[in-house]
Amino acid sequence: MFHIFDIRQERGILQGERRVLGMDSYTLVWVRFGQTSYAYSGQTISCRKNELLLIPAGVPAAELHGAGSIRESVTVRFSPADISAMQLLPILARRTPLRWMTHMPELLLEKLLYIVEQWSARDRYFSVMCSALLTELIVTISREYDEGEKAPSSIQHIERMKRYVEDNYRGKITKLELGTCINVSPNYAASLFRKVTGLTISEYVHRRRMKTAHYMLRHSQLTAQDISEHLGYSDPSYFNRIFKRIIGKLPSDLIAERTARE
Repeated sequence: MFHIFDIRQERGILQGERRVLGMDSYTLVWVRFGQTSYAYSGQTISCRKNELLLIPAGVPAAELHGAGSIRESVTVRFSPADISAMQLLPILARRTPLRWMTHMPELLLEKLLYIVEQWSARDRYFSVMCSALLTELIVTISREYDEGEKAPSSIQHIERMKRYVEDNYRGKITKLELGTCINVSPNYAASLFRKVTGLTISEYVHRRRMKTAHYMLRHSQLTAQDISEHLGYSDPSYFNRIFKRIIGKLPSDLIAERTARE
């Protein structure tokens, strides 16, 4: 478990030339969009989209002005509740910062945004909830890091499968189709997809559909049933359950928000 001091989601250009990060805690940065630069231990590095940066406690560090670039990032400042966490999770025992390009951005982004949501809402027991969610996130990152860099061929396969999903996500997508897409067996395609992305094919497709559903519910006049049918769900109640599980709200909640804005 962890003590969390601050969670911040930001988009835009850093105001001022630099922002000092706390030396008394770990700092985890996720760059969702654009680029942001950091200075520590006499060197400067730039983190780009889908990169993670973990700065250990005791390392003086600062985020630098982005020279006019727009970035979106999530920053979490935390400390382990006791030394056992550092013993169980080797990445926390590092004395130098760790920069890591993740190949499971959809999964990590979902976890991080849920932490941000809980921290911002500050409902009862929010600190306990955020600590548990951060533990799950750090474990997920640790597992990916322990496995090391993926072979270039594996990454190429994943990118091709993701492109196939992007082009066909409104229809039914199976491991047979993705196996054919990269000329491997269906079981190998499914296993590789989950190993690299952290998601099953079905989970990934649902998340892609819900991303579109979220946008359409906010920016169109379509009903939830219209969107459900457009995205390939014949049962609106099933669509509602999937949307609630992934987005955290019901479609009707977003329609109410849209109506209020109008």
